[in-house]
Amino acid sequence: MQKIAFFLCLTGLLLVQTGCASWKQNRWLADHNKTLKRLAESNLPPEQKLDGLVQDYVLFMNEDLKFLNPVKGVKFVQKYHDQNQRYIDKILNDTQKWQGGLNTLEKVETGVRVAKKPYIKDVVDLVPKFKKKYKQYAFIVNLTSKVVGGLTGIVGKTLGI
Repeated sequence: MQKIAFFLCLTGLLLVQTGCASWKQNRWLADHNKTLKRLAESNLPPEQKLDGLVQDYVLFMNEDLKFLNPVKGVKFVQKYHDQNQRYIDKILNDTQKWQGGLNTLEKVETGVRVAKKPYIKDVVDLVPKFKKKYKQYAFIVNLTSKVVGGLTGIVGKTLGI
């Protein structure tokens, strides 16, 4: 009888833990969606929107790399992608327009300024890990390249990301 009770308690604990993990992941996704929507629809300067996007993406990559099961990780990335694609595209389009209007000196100044951002170390560390984990999933590699590519061609090439 004690073995049955122990087994039922263990099963219940596993079910609760699985539910909690799912709830946590959904909360993460909702937070990302809220952040990116706010950034995309704001009147912030494009550089600040890009900073917010990359900082959110760093947080997202950190969350996703916690998944030991790659199938669950891919589902998490797919949900992130589906929920936020339009906001990411809007932020990157605003950023590209802004960068397109810069002269050469302004581009260099922007590259130097971006290279000093506190999140750059995380980007340089996480992007290769993230791409390696999901190299067989083209949409994930493309999304990551697109977000990181928004940092500017100068910084991206310099850092090798």
